[in-house]
Amino acid sequence: MNAPDRTDLVAGPARLLAALVSNYRCGHCTGEVTELAANEETGTLHARIQHDDGCPVLAGAISTLPDTLRAATPDTFRP
Repeated sequence: MNAPDRTDLVAGPARLLAALVSNYRCGHCTGEVTELAANEETGTLHARIQHDDGCPVLAGAISTLPDTLRAATPDTFRP
C-alpha cells in the first residue's frame, strides 16, 4: 500500500517555487516535497508533498500555509 500524501498546486515565479521545493518541511511530521512537475496543458506546477500517517495536515485539519510561508522566506525565520 502506498503511503498517504497530500498534493497542492503551486504557482508563482520560478525563484519562489525553487525556494518552496527546497525548504518546505511539515511542522507536524517529517513531510516534505517529493516531486514537482509542470502540467503541460496549463503551465501550472504541481507539488507533491509526502506526509506521515496521522499528520493533521494530511487529514486537512491544519493548514499548510505557515509551513509554506516559512519555506518561501527561510531567512526570515532563522535565528
